[in-house]
Amino acid sequence: MKISLPKNIASIIAIINNNGYKAHIVGGCVRDILINKIPTDWDITTNASPAVIKSLFPKTIDTGIKHGTVTVLQDNIPVEVTTWRKETSYSDHRHPDSICLADSLEDDLSRRDFTMNAIAYHPLEGPVDPFNGFSDIKNRIIRCVGNPSERFSEDALRMLRAIRFSAQLDFDIDNFTFTAIKELSGYIIHISKERIQGEINKILEAKSPQKLSLLWDSDLSKIIFPQIRSVPDIWYDLIKHFIGSVNQKEILLSLLFYLACKPDPASCAEEYLTGNKYDNKTQRIIKNHINCLNGIGPLTRRNVRKAASEYGTSVTMNTLKILKIIRPIDNNKPVFLNHIYSDAIPVIPAISGNDLKSLGLAGRAIKDMLDILQMCLYENPDLNGNEILIQIAKSILTTSRLSGK
Repeated sequence: MKISLPKNIASIIAIINNNGYKAHIVGGCVRDILINKIPTDWDITTNASPAVIKSLFPKTIDTGIKHGTVTVLQDNIPVEVTTWRKETSYSDHRHPDSICLADSLEDDLSRRDFTMNAIAYHPLEGPVDPFNGFSDIKNRIIRCVGNPSERFSEDALRMLRAIRFSAQLDFDIDNFTFTAIKELSGYIIHISKERIQGEINKILEAKSPQKLSLLWDSDLSKIIFPQIRSVPDIWYDLIKHFIGSVNQKEILLSLLFYLACKPDPASCAEEYLTGNKYDNKTQRIIKNHINCLNGIGPLTRRNVRKAASEYGTSVTMNTLKILKIIRPIDNNKPVFLNHIYSDAIPVIPAISGNDLKSLGLAGRAIKDMLDILQMCLYENPDLNGNEILIQIAKSILTTSRLSGK
């Protein structure tokens, strides 16, 4: 196996090797190359100490010095270079209590999570694969290095990482490894909400997001999604239509809550999203999808215009796409097929509060009149002209005065 390395990576390895030390690329970058994916990050492992690395390169950053990691700036590109290490106990089930230097590259590789991430490569000597990671990649298997119970006890986040890799790479998780996840699923409580959110997001954004179901198969869902007892079968059918879409993550989460949390999916979603520290924008997108699905009503042109004005075109279009699948009765309506998508555009009234002030309205009365005019436009957007709306407002005012309201 011959790997062509970027110039800066080859240069770092050559400088370390030429000074009497050993250096290899390692981990995810090797895995990505083996699956014909361009690496986004390059990591180098070496028997040279951080102090030696800092002496060999003019520009370095102490990014993880206590863990033996120095970032080398070569051609102004940052590359992490980490000294071979071994790790002791993990009392918090996430971080090693201490680390020490390893005597060999194999010792360093033995501390890694999965066999596919425990392969090193040297441009002259070739690959170093003591745990048969190459074979597991070829067979599309995710397998722990050594005893999976030990790996997950050390770092409980690895359980979620296994599922995330399964979703991203469309690999299967080895049975022995998955059994250990199920047995130790309760350890995920030791992982921060932010870390959990990050892994869930990557699963939902992956090419095989249906692998999210492994959370329920492994019991990790009991801590991560306590609001949802099981994933409805229809969720798997619906998500196929949104893989690769803008806001894929948000749409898939919206569907999960909408389908699994009857009768109040909005509250269910809010509990999950706030508990797992999602940003306001993500929360807003998901809530808008749920509220649109819940509130759009029969698929009439009027209701579509109203939804577009309240939730935006994108959310409304996604809602129509979903409802076209789960409400097949609506598909038989000519209006649905021929016109309804073109109505998913917000209708902004061509009238302002100042226009209504000139009619003698003030305060709350202005807002009430704007709401009434908006409802008129939902029914007939052709009325959306300034003079027409002023005349409608005058007519409403005349009628209400004559009736004594």
